[in-house]
Amino acid sequence: MSEQKKLLLKIFKAELEDCIEDAEDLSNLYERRFCSDDVTNYVYQENRALLQREIAGLRDSLQILDSLNIEQYKDYRELAGAIDEIIQKVVMELEDPEAVYTIAKRKLLKVLKYIEDRSI
Repeated sequence: MSEQKKLLLKIFKAELEDCIEDAEDLSNLYERRFCSDDVTNYVYQENRALLQREIAGLRDSLQILDSLNIEQYKDYRELAGAIDEIIQKVVMELEDPEAVYTIAKRKLLKVLKYIEDRSI
């Protein structure tokens, strides 16, 4: 059972890191669109600011996962529930964009499904 908890955490962290990279790529795209006059300065600044907050929120979530003691949870399902609660709480406390929790929740459900399908 401990292996499933480790796997859940490892894959979930990789998914969040991938989301950060995607958001950074999107930020670069916004910059290119601004430089080619496809969007106004106002739109560029708004989009950039929101993406930076989302990236920071995802990084905060990753940081918390690094300090999580997975052995205190009886199985991967309990761990997933705790991760969900922790990220939701952190997003609210730090006033991160709601998209941070939505993205994390979607990725967590994806990883859970993978582990459950693998266990069959």
